[in-house]
Amino acid sequence: MKKRRYKIVFIDHTTKMGGGQVYLLRQLSQLDKDRFKPLVVCPSDGALPDHVRRSGVDLHIVPIHQSIINLRKEDLIGNPISFLINPFRLAAGIWRLVSWLKRHKIDLVHLNSMKAGFYGSLAARYAGLPVVWDFKDLLSEDFFPSINRRLIVGMANRWVDYVVANSNAIAEAFIAQGGRKDKVRVIHNGIDLSQFHPDNKPSGLRVSLGLDPEIHLVSIFSRLDRWKGHVYFLQAAAQTREVHPDVHFLIVGATTFDNDGYADELHTLTHDLGLADCVHYLGFREDIADLMAMSDIVVHASTLPEPLGLTPMEAQAAGRPVVAVKAGGVLETVEDGLTGVLVPPKNASAMAKALSDLLRSPDKRRQMGIAGRVRAEQLFDLQTNARRVQDVYLELIDAHR
Repeated sequence: MKKRRYKIVFIDHTTKMGGGQVYLLRQLSQLDKDRFKPLVVCPSDGALPDHVRRSGVDLHIVPIHQSIINLRKEDLIGNPISFLINPFRLAAGIWRLVSWLKRHKIDLVHLNSMKAGFYGSLAARYAGLPVVWDFKDLLSEDFFPSINRRLIVGMANRWVDYVVANSNAIAEAFIAQGGRKDKVRVIHNGIDLSQFHPDNKPSGLRVSLGLDPEIHLVSIFSRLDRWKGHVYFLQAAAQTREVHPDVHFLIVGATTFDNDGYADELHTLTHDLGLADCVHYLGFREDIADLMAMSDIVVHASTLPEPLGLTPMEAQAAGRPVVAVKAGGVLETVEDGLTGVLVPPKNASAMAKALSDLLRSPDKRRQMGIAGRVRAEQLFDLQTNARRVQDVYLELIDAHR
C-alpha cells in the first residue's frame, strides 16, 4: 500500500534572503519527497519566493500586514508592541492564512522565523494543525524586550507543539524565560558537505574578481546589519594591514530589513581607514562555498551573541580556520585553538592579533582547517539533521490523527 504524502507548509514573514532563508532552501532540498509535499507561504513576491520557485517547490502568496513584514529587532526594543499597530489588519491577515491552510488541506505547519510565529502559530491553531516553530533567535534582552519575550514564550507554550531550536544556547534561553522544556528539540542547522571542498583553490574566481591568486584573503560572510560587527572587522583589517600589507579582505552580504544607510557608513569607514584598495564588497552571492575556498581565513564578528552562527560552520566545512567572537551558539560550533580562534566581542585589536598570528602560520591554518572539516562531518551534516526534523514531523502528524 502506497504511503500518503503529507503536506508541510513552511511560512516565512520575509521575502528577502538571509541566513534563515538560505537554510530553508536547504531544508526543502533534503525533504523526503516520497513522504512529504512541501509548500512555502510568503507575504509578497521577492528574492525568497523567486528562489523557492526555481527550486520547484510550490510557492503561495498570502498577504500579511506590513507591521510584521518590516519589523526589526531595533523596533521591538524601542516599541515592544509595534507589530500590533493595526490589530484589525493583522487579524485579517491571520484569517486569510487560516482559510488558506484549510483550503489546501495542510497536514503540518513549519514556522520558519520568529516573526512568522507571531501570526502563523495562531493561524495554525485555529486551523487545528500541528505546529513546529523554528527558533533561530536568542530570547535575550539584547534582542527582545521583556514583554515580547513573555509573549513569544506564551504563544509557544500554548499554541505550538514543538520548538525546534538550532542550538543549545537558543533552547536554554527559551527555557530560562519560562518555555516548556518538554516542547524543545535541539537540532543544529545542517550543511550540505558535498558543496564544500577543502582542497579546492578556485584561483580563477580570484582572477575574475581582480584579485592576485597569491595574496592572502580574509573574508566575512553576513548580511549588512549593524550587529554583525562589520565595523570591528574593518578596524581589525586596518590593524592587520600594518603587519601584513599585502592582505586583502572580502565583505560578502547585502543589506536587508531596510538597513541601506549602514552600507554607506561602512563604505565611508573603509575609505577613512585607508582600506579602499584592499576591501572588496561583493553583495549577496550564491557561490559561498567557492568564496570560502578561496579565502585563507573566515571571520565571524557579531557584536551580540549569535544564536548559532552558520558562517563558522560553513567555514569549517570548507576546511578554513575561523576567527569568531566568543559568545552564543558559536561556542557550540568552533573549538577554540583547534578549529579556530575565539576573541571577545567588539574587540578589533584581539581580532587583528588572531588574524596576524594565523597569517604568519600556514601550518596552523592547515591544521585548523583539517580539524574543522572533521568537526563539520561529525556535527553539521545536512542530511542527518534534516532527517531528525522530518522525524519530528511524522511524530506530530501521527499524534494529531
